[in-house]
Amino acid sequence: MVLKKLHLSNIILTICSLVYFWILIKIILLKNGFINYGYNANFILFDFVNQYHNQGLSQTLLINILGNLALFIPLSIILINYFKSLTCSNIIFANFITSLSFELIQLSTGWGIFDVDDIFLNTLGGIIGIIIYHLITKNKHSKIPSTIFLINFGIIGYISLYKFYPILLPSFII
Repeated sequence: MVLKKLHLSNIILTICSLVYFWILIKIILLKNGFINYGYNANFILFDFVNQYHNQGLSQTLLINILGNLALFIPLSIILINYFKSLTCSNIIFANFITSLSFELIQLSTGWGIFDVDDIFLNTLGGIIGIIIYHLITKNKHSKIPSTIFLINFGIIGYISLYKFYPILLPSFII
């Protein structure tokens, strides 16, 4: 029975991971379909701080900051669950490389805008994911890590719906 539960949890984690990666691709690369934005780039680190200083905390800026943080929290949890031998440094590096890869794809295809702030915020989100995972898993028999993953997955799903398909959300949730 324990083997079946373990097997079922691996299947659920794999399915959630695949859906997560699809959502990540949809949000980062295909947010507006295959529209070419040209070759725009922001190479100024902490430019979002300048935006806040100049424009105030707009809804767009807040969604951008929180969204970039939240998007990569599950990646750390996925990596920790699949690759138990990875160190925190390896996981942070994997988050950085994954984010950098997405940004370079945006730069080379024009499907988005390369933004060094996104790399910073995504990597910071990965670090937050590691911290959350380790705080939650102090109790070895806890089922909370799976719950945290699913909650975060739900938040990302909500952000996706809000951004791309708001008509699907009930008006009291928007």
